[in-house]
Amino acid sequence: MPPPTIDWQRIGAAHPELKIQSVAFLGEGWTSHSYLVDGSLVFRFPKRAEVWQELEREVAFLAAAADALPLKVPRYASVVRSSAAATHGYAVYSYVPGSRLTPEEFSTAEGDAAVEAIAAFLRTMHDYQPSESTAACLPRVDERVRAIDIRDLAERVIHRQLSTTQAKRLQEWFAWYLDAPASFSFSPVVIHADFSSDHILVSKGCVTGVIDFSDVSFGDPDYDFSSLFIDVGEDFTIGVARRYGHPDPQGLLHKLRYFDIADQIDTILNGAGWALPGQQEAAWQRLRRCLS
Repeated sequence: MPPPTIDWQRIGAAHPELKIQSVAFLGEGWTSHSYLVDGSLVFRFPKRAEVWQELEREVAFLAAAADALPLKVPRYASVVRSSAAATHGYAVYSYVPGSRLTPEEFSTAEGDAAVEAIAAFLRTMHDYQPSESTAACLPRVDERVRAIDIRDLAERVIHRQLSTTQAKRLQEWFAWYLDAPASFSFSPVVIHADFSSDHILVSKGCVTGVIDFSDVSFGDPDYDFSSLFIDVGEDFTIGVARRYGHPDPQGLLHKLRYFDIADQIDTILNGAGWALPGQQEAAWQRLRRCLS
C-alpha cells in the first residue's frame, strides 16, 4: 500500500507546539505507515479504520506499563482518530532511537549484553501484572482452537500446493503440537506477540528499546521467542531463552519450529491486502524449507 496523502500543514496547525522542520519516512508494517518528525516524534498513520482497535490497545497498555519495562518503549503524546490531515487519523509518540536487531554485527561482549537485555525485557513483560482495566483491553487467544483453525485451513488451501512429503510433514507437525502436553501447559502471561528483530532496537552496539505493541495480549510466553527465532536463528534465540531462565530450552526449540510453520501459514492465508510486497512469496519459500 502506498504511503498516505498527509497534509502536514494541517497537522502543524493542530499542533502549534511543533515546528515540523523535517519529516522522514520511517517505514511501514501491515497496519501503519510511520514518519519521524523533527527527529523526535513518530507519527503513526493507520492504513485502515479497523486498525484503531489494535492501536488503542497499544496506547492503553503502554500508558500503564511503560515505567515498569526495562527498555525504552513508545510513549504516546497524542491520539487523533479523526483528522482532515490524514484519512484514518494518526497517533504520535516520542521517538525511540535505534535500528533493527542484527546480532551478527555485535562483538562478543555486545552480543552477551544484548542477550541479557532482551531476556530481562521478556522476563519483566511476562511477569507484568496489569490492572483490571488494562487487562480487560488485552485479548486472550485459545491456542488449541487457533491451532485447529490453522490446521483445518491449511488442509483446504495449503496442502494442495505442497508435495506429498511436505503435506505429510505438515500434518505431523500439527499432530505433534496438538498432542504434546507441553503445548498447552503454560499459564497465560502478557506477551508482546510480535517480538521480531524489526521491533527490537539497537544503537551503538546496545539494545535501546522495543516498539510496536499492537499485538500485545495474554498468551503463551514461548510465543515471544518465535519471531526472534525466525529472524535471527537458533543460537541467539536459545541464548536469550537460557538467560531468561526457560526451564526447557530444547523443548522450546521444537515448539519454535512449529510456531515458525504456523506463522508462515498465517502470512499466506491472512496476508492478502495486508502483507508487504514479497512477504507472502517469502512465507511460501520458508514453509517449504521447514517441511523439507
